[in-house]
Amino acid sequence: MLDSKTIRKTVSEELHARLGAKWFKPDRGRLVVFSEDNLTDFSIAFDCYADRRYGEYDCSLSAVFKWKKFASSYRAVKDPSSAQFKTKSSEQLNTQFLGVTFDRIDGNFLSGGRGVFWVANEQGLGAFIAQCVDDLDGKVGEWIKRWFTWSSALDVMNGNEQLCGTWRDHAYFCLLQQVHGREAACSWVGGLDRANWPENQTAQIEYLQSQVCNVSAARP
Repeated sequence: MLDSKTIRKTVSEELHARLGAKWFKPDRGRLVVFSEDNLTDFSIAFDCYADRRYGEYDCSLSAVFKWKKFASSYRAVKDPSSAQFKTKSSEQLNTQFLGVTFDRIDGNFLSGGRGVFWVANEQGLGAFIAQCVDDLDGKVGEWIKRWFTWSSALDVMNGNEQLCGTWRDHAYFCLLQQVHGREAACSWVGGLDRANWPENQTAQIEYLQSQVCNVSAARP
């Protein structure tokens, strides 16, 4: 009988069996991406979502990108008036550079893409796994591989303002600095207008402008 744990375990095992040599580290318990073509230090893993609703399971696969350089910078932001930076869940989220579902990638991040994949039995689970394989062999896989070099990753960010959510500007600053250097990144962030922005986004930009860029400029 299917449950969320069984679905996630089966998806991981099957993707390792079918695509392991092309995509993953050998740990069958997790879907951690490994490729000699990846010239960045992004840590990329796939998370399987399986939520029981209406007697069936809403299933999807997401690509989760983590980057130590970004996580360290983001955690350094201090905003005593905001609870966002104080909770355990937000702290865990702040270590995440980017999270995006395969469905959004397949649909070019537009509304009206492919619908929910419902899994009710073993046959449905097999069809979901087959879709994941096709995704990685096709459009979704090609999009993920664009994050294997710093310059192409920046191109992806430049072409999609939806990426990285409320921490997008902070993430973009770190990536811009990685590709073009601190001077270019500070010039970009210095031109941002903070007026009428949400409090947590304002705190991030103020930190970059006043602490990162000004401190850097003061060094000999």
